[in-house]
Amino acid sequence: MKIDLSALRPVELSDRARFDAVLERMGSQSCEASFPNVFMYRRPYGLEFVEIAGRLVVYERQTRIIHYPLGRTTNPELLYRISGAFVEAGLTDGGIYDVPESFLDDYPDCDRFFELEYDEGAIDYLFSIEKIASFTGPKLRKKHNLVKQFQANWPYAEVRRITRADIPVAAKLAADLNSRMEQCEFLDEEALALQSAWDHFEELDLHGILLFAEPGYPAGLSVYSFMPSDTVDVHFEKADHAVKGASQTLTWQLAVSLRGKAKFMNREQDMNEETLRHAKRSLDPERFFKRYFLRNLE
Repeated sequence: MKIDLSALRPVELSDRARFDAVLERMGSQSCEASFPNVFMYRRPYGLEFVEIAGRLVVYERQTRIIHYPLGRTTNPELLYRISGAFVEAGLTDGGIYDVPESFLDDYPDCDRFFELEYDEGAIDYLFSIEKIASFTGPKLRKKHNLVKQFQANWPYAEVRRITRADIPVAAKLAADLNSRMEQCEFLDEEALALQSAWDHFEELDLHGILLFAEPGYPAGLSVYSFMPSDTVDVHFEKADHAVKGASQTLTWQLAVSLRGKAKFMNREQDMNEETLRHAKRSLDPERFFKRYFLRNLE
């Protein structure tokens, strides 16, 4: 089988059904395999895709890597050939991202074809929605204390589901909160992704909640989508840290709203940022999605 890359092209909204079909078969909990993420980050990362042997292969022009193919399991031989086709076309140096741990379990001899790399900052954190909603366990009981403080300090607080009419409020809050942070390339990339989210909220089947400390005072937002599994992917979550307990209340309210609709909440990676790592681990993760990076052997 000759691998043809001539159909490689940018991701479009109309590709949603194709992605969902292969993701349904995969049942992946990886945030990188979420179509809304692929679409929202298409501009900052230059995301494109091509179909190869019934699988969808995502390509990042910015980093010159491909993602592990979406669809049925890809064996090392085929993965090596796919990667080799991108190398031959001058598009990559043989790097493959988002390789699931199950691939290494199924093919322990894959080191015949690839060098293996692992970055702890690239793992996804998965949490039990029920445990967060019910504050189960000592770590989450501490969060409950902060939620009670928030409720005492802000007796008129409310949670509102994000609708089309609320998008300007949510967009302004996200931009305001990001403006308080030290500016960096990540925030620039996120700004583009957020704009795509607001522009195509309904088409991407995104959902979200807004937390108001009091009427007219938004203090937090969370935007998520349902994955073709028992998992929700939390794409963006931001809270006003000047409002004590707002962050914990937002996370709890999101879990409460998702009870009975999904089992796990994927809150994505910490990118080796210590403050973010501490915050995620303090929520008592149920499990991790461990992804690996492979590089073709010469």
